[in-house]
Amino acid sequence: MQTWRFPEYLLAGLVFISSLFLSLLVIHPAKGMAAELAGRWYWQSDVAAAAQGEWQLLDFPQTPPVADGVNTVWLKTSLPDMLPHDASLLIQTKDQAFEVWVDEVCVYKYGDFKPSFLSYGQRWHIVSLPQDAGGKVLRIHAYSTTAHSLGFFGKIWLDSDVDQVLRIFRQDVPYVMNIPLAGFMIIMMIIYASSPAAPRRLYKSFIVFMSVFFVWMVCATNSKQYVLDAPQFWRFLMMLSEYLLPLLANLVIFQVVDRRYKIILRYTVFIYALLLLAAVVTEVLGFNGMSRGLAVFYLLLPAMEITAFYAIIRSTWRGNLYARAVMVPLIFMAGAGTIDGMSMYRHWYIMDGYLLPYTTLSLCVFFVYIVRNQIMRERMLMRRTVGLQHEVNQAIEKATVDNLTKCYNRTKLEEVLTQEIVHHQSQEEPFSMIMLDIDFFKNVNDTYGHEVGDKVLASFAETIRQNVKRNDLFVRWGGEEFILLCRNCNGEECMQIAERLRMKVAESQPHDQLKITCSMGVASWHGAEDSAMKLLKRVDDALYMAKRTGRNRVCREPKTNMHWFKNIYSDDIGDENKE
Repeated sequence: MQTWRFPEYLLAGLVFISSLFLSLLVIHPAKGMAAELAGRWYWQSDVAAAAQGEWQLLDFPQTPPVADGVNTVWLKTSLPDMLPHDASLLIQTKDQAFEVWVDEVCVYKYGDFKPSFLSYGQRWHIVSLPQDAGGKVLRIHAYSTTAHSLGFFGKIWLDSDVDQVLRIFRQDVPYVMNIPLAGFMIIMMIIYASSPAAPRRLYKSFIVFMSVFFVWMVCATNSKQYVLDAPQFWRFLMMLSEYLLPLLANLVIFQVVDRRYKIILRYTVFIYALLLLAAVVTEVLGFNGMSRGLAVFYLLLPAMEITAFYAIIRSTWRGNLYARAVMVPLIFMAGAGTIDGMSMYRHWYIMDGYLLPYTTLSLCVFFVYIVRNQIMRERMLMRRTVGLQHEVNQAIEKATVDNLTKCYNRTKLEEVLTQEIVHHQSQEEPFSMIMLDIDFFKNVNDTYGHEVGDKVLASFAETIRQNVKRNDLFVRWGGEEFILLCRNCNGEECMQIAERLRMKVAESQPHDQLKITCSMGVASWHGAEDSAMKLLKRVDDALYMAKRTGRNRVCREPKTNMHWFKNIYSDDIGDENKE
């Protein structure tokens, strides 16, 4: 059972709170420039206005308590007597059309006051006021098909045009801080997901979730309106992201919790998916389902995430470290999302912006943990790969090395010879070959026994190996015959090497007072018309000539008169074996 590590959660909380505090300082500089349009507000429906009914006091910026089926409402207040130069109102609307009147003059209008596909979106408006508007009555005529949006304008700011624009950009500070961070995490996860050590389903789920979160933050910015003034599009994309975020977050959690708790996450994902489907279908049918469904969505959100939190807690208790890491962003994101829903859709209290962007920092806890685990897995795989490669190399060496003499065998010779031929296909004498044979080795075995014979073979091989270059290939061809492949060596040089090796062997003493000699044949590569078979045949013939002419000597293939070898083979002098 794993113990809790409180500093990890405490650190995430401190980072969240400090960044939120700093951002609020930037958004609301303490200069006193901003003038919130407060004071006494009144409201009445269109029916009351037509009948010249009384205005009712409104707890602004709450929504007016209109009756069911009412789609239009009037709001009224008085403007201050002293207005700033180039006075304007900054109004942010969601899903409603509206008009702004100063006394009996309409100074601004947005929308057609009738049902619209995807409603009227989310948009900010800078409404310029007449220069003589000080002390006059300000009326706002609003239309919406959803009760929670009708007549809700949040905080309305009264200031100069320039200061209103600056306020719009200052409100985007949380997004400017967190959008690049979210993008960085997406890019890094895409890079890590290509690793063979990556848990791909978890990474893909996290990438999709972060991508939707990135889109949501872009939609929540005010600056986007300067790039593309399409409030219906941005509003639809933002609401779609809001429905998708908890669904995708629970898919990520589904990947990390223990198997026995996955059924809980299946139900939460199913409920979120069902709610999204219902919202989209009713929106397409013209019932403004995307906006209406958010009221239900934000009521269900705490219950659904508490259920997911239970699965995480149980998995963490059983030692699941991934579950412990994902707990941090779940707490902060579910909490911030619930608070945003209470503010933006239930209007229980009013905030200028969203808390959800600040939770990007809490996602870093999970991101850092999975990256750390990724690095550990890659290191483990690297060590395992190195170990396997070592085993493979040992197996290859065993397969290509003769146990007795520690020389390579024929398999290795065929491989290296093929490479040399390809490399020097059109050249003549870029490499040469020596075939060696211990003289009268059969007598050694017959006289001293096979055990001594094995020692002689091993000693002979060691003598040759100590007197050749590292990149030359020394091979046991069979019995007491060996082949030395001399890279980058012509025939003359190879003859000198062979002669030196012959003398070294003659000087050696492989066993007690036993002396041995060897015979050698030398042949070189002849170029494009040559072949491995022909080369081996020529070096074998040269060795045969050395043995036929007295042994303990070196013979080289002749450059001309190749029939010379034919004459040797046609000579029936003796019937000796190549020993």
